Amino acid sequence: MYHSPKYIKRLIVGVLVCSAILTACGSSTLVTISTSPPIATTELETPTNPPPEIETPSPTPILTQSLVVFVSPPDANPAASEQIASTLSDLAATEGLEFEQRQSFTMDDLSAEIKILAAFGQDPGLDDMAQSAPAIQFLGISIPGLQPAPNITVIDNQGFGDGDIGFLAGYLAAVVSPEWRMGTISISDTSGGQNQRLGFLNGAVFFCGLCRQIYPPFLNYPLYSEAPAASTQQEWLAAAEILIDSAVDTAYIAPGAGDNTLYEYLAGAGINLLGTTTPPPGLEENWIGTIGGDFQSSVRAAWPDLLADQGGSTHPIQLTINHINPELFSPGRQQLVNKMIAELSAGFIDTGVGSDAISP
Repeated sequence: MYHSPKYIKRLIVGVLVCSAILTACGSSTLVTISTSPPIATTELETPTNPPPEIETPSPTPILTQSLVVFVSPPDANPAASEQIASTLSDLAATEGLEFEQRQSFTMDDLSAEIKILAAFGQDPGLDDMAQSAPAIQFLGISIPGLQPAPNITVIDNQGFGDGDIGFLAGYLAAVVSPEWRMGTISISDTSGGQNQRLGFLNGAVFFCGLCRQIYPPFLNYPLYSEAPAASTQQEWLAAAEILIDSAVDTAYIAPGAGDNTLYEYLAGAGINLLGTTTPPPGLEENWIGTIGGDFQSSVRAAWPDLLADQGGSTHPIQLTINHINPELFSPGRQQLVNKMIAELSAGFIDTGVGSDAISP
């Protein structure tokens, strides 16, 4: 069969077109998404980190022993009591402890919150309390006859007594008094009062010797005036009149002699004062200084053992002067008196007074 070239050409074109169509269809089939079921695969579990364990804080222990108690009876030396209370309060605060001051204390008042119990001047029964409450540390301050024990610490005044205090007062009075015009008012019917008076006279003479004056009145200074312990206020004022009439410039009031009225009466006459108590209100300008024990240093020395529950030690008290008025007792004179105190404490000076004990 004869086909014209034109026919053959058309046939070739037709074949090429069909081939192209089939190729396109085949290509479309290749990109068609299969609907056959997926091949099952094993799902791998992705490991996850377990949540961190939360540590539960252990409960803070309750501080059962959180109290420092200071027992000071009403008749205790107020200057010493104030010094001890202030020191204990400051030390307690630094340790986060509470502080409480009482005038009396009995066995029934013991409690688990007390860590340290300090008593001054009068024994509330520390030996029995220490045995009944071994977890409490006890501090006895100027308590005659008290002995140290595993939970009892002692601060005593065996290093000085009433005579030593009087001696220091007399020496100081001589140092600050123009022409040695000085005197003391003391108790006449107690050994402590007598030792105070004798110590004062000896201390003054130790410094000024004959204590002679340049201008009248010419009297045999140092002087003293005294009265029984049970004297009335008027009797104490009469004793003060003796010093006033004798032109005394400085007066030392021994422990237990008179009250604030006596101090005010003397200050009103222009007399400067020494004592063993805190300055009465309004008399600061006439107050030279307060003579007594350095309880602050002794309490601070005992404190570490009390905190560590290690009783059984004994700490001495040294003489000192507090509430100093520098206008009446200059720093230079303070150095002179402090040197004498050091020599007295070291036993280098004989006060001329027999062994005695400080009045609390």
